[in-house]
Amino acid sequence: MEAMTGHCVHYGRCGGCQTQEIPYPEQVAAKGAALGELLAPFYGGPVEVCPSPVLWHYRNKIDPVFAPKHYDEPPPKGFVRDTVLGFKERGRWFRPLELEECRIGPQGAEALFAAAGNWHRASGLRGFDSRTGEGFLKTLLVRDAKRTGQRMVVLITTPGDFDPAPFVDMVRASYGACSIWRGISRGSADNAFADELELLHGEPVIVEELLVRENPGNGTWDMPSELLAADSAGDGLRLRFRVSPMSFFQTNPLGAERLYGMIREWVREAAPAQLYDLYGGMGGIAFSCADLVERVCSVENVPAASEDGRQNALDNGIANVDFVTERVKNHLKHLLQTGGMPPPSAAVVDPPRSGMHPKAIRRLVELGPPHLLYVSCNPKVLAGELPVFMEAYSIRRVRAVDLFPHTRHVEALVEMTLR
Repeated sequence: MEAMTGHCVHYGRCGGCQTQEIPYPEQVAAKGAALGELLAPFYGGPVEVCPSPVLWHYRNKIDPVFAPKHYDEPPPKGFVRDTVLGFKERGRWFRPLELEECRIGPQGAEALFAAAGNWHRASGLRGFDSRTGEGFLKTLLVRDAKRTGQRMVVLITTPGDFDPAPFVDMVRASYGACSIWRGISRGSADNAFADELELLHGEPVIVEELLVRENPGNGTWDMPSELLAADSAGDGLRLRFRVSPMSFFQTNPLGAERLYGMIREWVREAAPAQLYDLYGGMGGIAFSCADLVERVCSVENVPAASEDGRQNALDNGIANVDFVTERVKNHLKHLLQTGGMPPPSAAVVDPPRSGMHPKAIRRLVELGPPHLLYVSCNPKVLAGELPVFMEAYSIRRVRAVDLFPHTRHVEALVEMTLR
């Protein structure tokens, strides 16, 4: 692992990173200690943290906003504020930082930021002001695929006409995107959501590949390109995923390979015939384990994610994953009413940051799969839910994967067995 050199020019003001000045091994150790302390009431063993395979440019998506520039001295009435493309300053939602670089975002995006700034100034289009509802430009959603190198850009605006040709030319020249979209957002928020989508150039999706291995190792590289050069053999379970403009996909895909490899190890040890993948998204966990079980039931309440999963299953030649588009708590209720989970079963739970619905927790405990793995991107919420699980389960092991270097976030894996 090479030594880290310098900080992002925005570090300390941008809210994205909190620990860039701390050597990475110390970051990993601190996350393990914090997770162990948080879960100490339920588990007294060691917490192993698998590091991220890459330190910088590990994210496959960022979504800077176009917003009116903030002035320390209020400008006179009628003054037209300049538009800034960037992230909000930490603790100050009204003060955007004009973006020069993002060292954890997609590699090569710096040229796009500069070119997009020149484009919007030349176009005369103004950034959206969420306080007044005025302005046209909202968000620049930037994606990349680490193993295929494909890139996507989505310009999200309010309704209205504009000439997309200069924008498309700018994106192709500065970022080389093979998929360029315009999204229309009718709401008052300046986020990366679009009510309508229009393909402006190229392919409707980009394709990412994941290489899933059991016992994936702990090596760490500075950049994705360095890891890929060192990993030229490419042995392992290779999966392909279509990523559309509004898809949810693991933010650190090279780190997700390690996460899925650890989940695969757990499934092999548990040896169920049926695996329930709850909050299954577009099928990353399901596909990583499908060859180890007879069937996988992936439950996801977002229709677009389930549809992406069905298409990805076809692309990967996987025929034993069933995608159920339903809220997890409702599907578990249905299982209770129809005889439970067919034995032997195991369940993987990977909920959003808000955690599980209380009814879903109670119903899952009542169903009582002998082996249960809780994957949590918000361990504080997990700790609040564990008392209900502990009524019927014991924690066998706690591990973690650092999917978010230079932040305080960590992905926890809690392995539970039915008492």
